[in-house]
Amino acid sequence: MNPVHFPESQRAPQVISIFLHPFVMVILTFGIVLFSSQPVSSWTWIYFGIIIISTVLLPFIQVVWMKKKGKTASLDIPERERRSIPFIQGVLNYFLALVALWFFEAPKPILILMWVYLFNTLIAIIITYYWKVSVHGMAIGGPVACLGYLISPYIYWFLLLLPLITYSRVSLKAHTPMQVITGFVLGFVLTLIQFKMMMPL
Repeated sequence: MNPVHFPESQRAPQVISIFLHPFVMVILTFGIVLFSSQPVSSWTWIYFGIIIISTVLLPFIQVVWMKKKGKTASLDIPERERRSIPFIQGVLNYFLALVALWFFEAPKPILILMWVYLFNTLIAIIITYYWKVSVHGMAIGGPVACLGYLISPYIYWFLLLLPLITYSRVSLKAHTPMQVITGFVLGFVLTLIQFKMMMPL
């Protein structure tokens, strides 16, 4: 396989986009919440396996299939009209994972977080019918709200990632500034509201 080469002007934005990719953020967020909410046991790894399969492995397989079939130009699915199907599949994945995690008595913060991903994706589906909101933005805003609420308010300082991800996505011509900012704000606000409602501290 030939190595992927990016134009010099896109190298930094591409690296930022990869490190702040939704798949990376979901692993970090669930991992931090899961391993900080209970002593590590065999069940912890079962929960983490369910999470990885539903939020990373299955979605990744789907977008790779779409790319190979020529249904999208890249793994980010830049075409707004092509995003609905993987989003809907994502909602189904999250629902099945939520049922499995509930059945196996996963910690409450994990159940709420999986619900948040399900609900926020439903909102993204509705918006996508009319406008291309940034999933990268939502995938950063949501985790910052979750971890800031559950772990430490100092994590809210990561809101400063907004200019960085905006620069990245706009430089790559993947989104407009407003699409990234809207996604980020939506992810943050929706996540914080849901955690405050379902798990008041």
